[in-house]
Amino acid sequence: MIILDSDGGEHHRFIGFFSPEDFIGQIMLGRGKAEFNLDHFEQAIQCFQEILVRYPKTDTAPEAQYFLGVAKYKASHDPKELKLGLEVLQRDYPNSEWTKKAQVYALIP
Repeated sequence: MIILDSDGGEHHRFIGFFSPEDFIGQIMLGRGKAEFNLDHFEQAIQCFQEILVRYPKTDTAPEAQYFLGVAKYKASHDPKELKLGLEVLQRDYPNSEWTKKAQVYALIP
């Protein structure tokens, strides 16, 4: 499945069989990433937070947490949002590839 915006720009894709929760999470993640890429950060934040509330145990949750921290940073320009996002990833998803990707945020003073 490919998530596109109204102009045909691709924002997310996924392949394979998913449980209903993971499938819905992937759709919501795609919407959040589309909003993020279009600089609609508040809408993106809402999408990512909804995934974390409704589907915290799915495979989409760590990616949603990662993008939530980045979207909050982009909306506020406050680097502490990146560090807070990393802390949540380390606590809730310590073995996720998204936690590894966010490790660089530990270097922010």
